[in-house]
Amino acid sequence: MTTTYAEFRTAFLARFEASAVAFDPLLLRFMDGLGAGGHVHIGGETVVTIEDPTRPEGLTSDVYFCQPPDLVRHWFGEGGYDDQIIPFLHASSTGSYIALWQVEGQPQRYVFLGDEGECLTLAESASDLIRLMAMGYIEIYGRNSLAETPEEQFEDSFDEEFTPPDLARMLCLELIGQAPPESFAPHLPYGSGEDPFDAFVTQVTGG
Repeated sequence: MTTTYAEFRTAFLARFEASAVAFDPLLLRFMDGLGAGGHVHIGGETVVTIEDPTRPEGLTSDVYFCQPPDLVRHWFGEGGYDDQIIPFLHASSTGSYIALWQVEGQPQRYVFLGDEGECLTLAESASDLIRLMAMGYIEIYGRNSLAETPEEQFEDSFDEEFTPPDLARMLCLELIGQAPPESFAPHLPYGSGEDPFDAFVTQVTGG
């Protein structure tokens, strides 16, 4: 078990190197900025959080950098897809994840694997994924959840006032020169029924 950000970072990047897949340097700088700012939670696993883990309320967001073991094999079996699909972001309290999807000859995409079977492409660039991460969603549990603003989602679950993730937003502005949008659904690259990742999952799982 890793106990520091440096150890987490080394193990995190080793997973991509083992699959000969490049982790986008821009996204790594975003994660490094969170790590340098103390957004590291050390417990059952070491994770890099979007929300500040030192807040009195504790870790309120379920969106954080991590490396779940055997998730892809759980989804796809022993078909070798764990070198094409690499989960690296926890997305919801019920076990949804965000992964990098790399197919030979195609650009990298950032995709969603929902705990109830929903799959979709969230972003086709690191810049767009950073904008999503900096918005402040406490959970991402599918296409419909991104139609709400982070504030609306937060107020559905907590009595306290919504606090934007200031460090994540500052890093977003610094790295890509853009502020996060109010809601993310209009920025999804594909509509329902036309998403290539959903079609891929349906094909390889027979579902």
